[in-house]
Amino acid sequence: MSRWYSANVLQSLPGGRRLWRFSARGGRFILEGEKTLTLQEPAPAAVAGKNWQTLLRPKLNVAWLPPDKVFFRAAQLPGADAAEISAMVELQLEKLSPLPVTHIVWSLYLMPKPAGKQNVLQTVIVIIAARGYVEEFLGGIQEQGFLADRLESPGLDQLLSVKMNEDGLWIFPGGPGEPSLIAWHYGGAIQSLTLLPLAEGPERGPQLKAHIEQIAWAGELEGWLTGPPRIHLVAGPAEAQVWKALFMGWGDTAVEAVPPAAAAELAACSAQRTGSGGATTNLLPPEYGARYHQQLMDRLWMRGLMAVVGVYLFGVLVYFAALYEKKSERDDARAELAGLGAAYTNALSDDLQIKLLTERQYLKYASLDCWAAVAENLPANLTLDSFYFNGVRIDLGGSGSAEQPDDIYNFHDGLRQAQDARHSGRLFSDLTPPTTQIQGNKMLWRFTCTLRSSEAP
Repeated sequence: MSRWYSANVLQSLPGGRRLWRFSARGGRFILEGEKTLTLQEPAPAAVAGKNWQTLLRPKLNVAWLPPDKVFFRAAQLPGADAAEISAMVELQLEKLSPLPVTHIVWSLYLMPKPAGKQNVLQTVIVIIAARGYVEEFLGGIQEQGFLADRLESPGLDQLLSVKMNEDGLWIFPGGPGEPSLIAWHYGGAIQSLTLLPLAEGPERGPQLKAHIEQIAWAGELEGWLTGPPRIHLVAGPAEAQVWKALFMGWGDTAVEAVPPAAAAELAACSAQRTGSGGATTNLLPPEYGARYHQQLMDRLWMRGLMAVVGVYLFGVLVYFAALYEKKSERDDARAELAGLGAAYTNALSDDLQIKLLTERQYLKYASLDCWAAVAENLPANLTLDSFYFNGVRIDLGGSGSAEQPDDIYNFHDGLRQAQDARHSGRLFSDLTPPTTQIQGNKMLWRFTCTLRSSEAP
């Protein structure tokens, strides 16, 4: 029971279907809702459908076979475990089943032993249905979106819902067109159990009486019928009045009416019983259960695969969208860079032109500065014979009196200390030592001055 999160019970009626929805709380199934469906209306996928959530929150789908398609039999067997009792029932199937054993599906229900009577025989209710109809029924509800985990009979739950605390004959009238369930309860156990189809009309009473006399005669032979049967009629007030009329003229036969359980209560009992984990009343063929489980797994795998593929395709689309955006940004950057490159080339060309013009302008004034510095510092006793300016340095040469050699050194020092026209620093960065040559009373001299910078300050 604890493994189930919810349960659904589907009842098939001649004019449609009813679906009850339960949720598991506190060890019980609590009714959450009821829905009436037409024969062509599919079961709500949100209620009866199964998906990956059912792996975490298991859902139990129970379908009821129509009562007229199920046979009940009661058998008394020695007490044993469930597996041994099942084997004993299987050995007696040919006697218990109204149909060929190869054409049926069957299950069983172990009735609890009476309190204080542990050595008595075990009452076993055998439930039998035609395999052909079961497969047809499963195909019909499968087309309507309901995959059953359990295939049950509501007659069993109606039988179990009544507390049979008295010996006698218990009659469960069926609905219109449905057979009646007749149980003989003696010695604290169900001795005989029969689904009896009764025709509508005046022949119903004699038909019911003949059947009861036949079972009573068999019970006397088997020894479990110990007295006249007391009739218990499990029916509502209106239906009970109709049925009590059938027993008029039967002598002193007493008829006691017992209120039946409502359909929703039977659905809750069915969900509770089948969800307990030990239910052996399932009429669903094992291959159908395995097929439904495999279909669910395949569907989940396919949906998971499709989800992965969808996520992958979405990721690819996002990747290509991002790639396209980056490519657009790159193309824009390249176009901008190309424009900047042309502008940069033009700027370099302009800068070079400016530098050339500035340097030419500077050199023009630098030659004048050099000439002014030479003119200002040349001693009167020295003669300047050569002045060569190449833009970087000036070569000076001349003559003077051999008797006054200090004049050339004073001239040399004066040029070393000479300032440029802006008085921002020395005009020359380096001066070579003067070279002198004496020729008679005449001294020839020469030295070179390097401008501090050939660029404009």
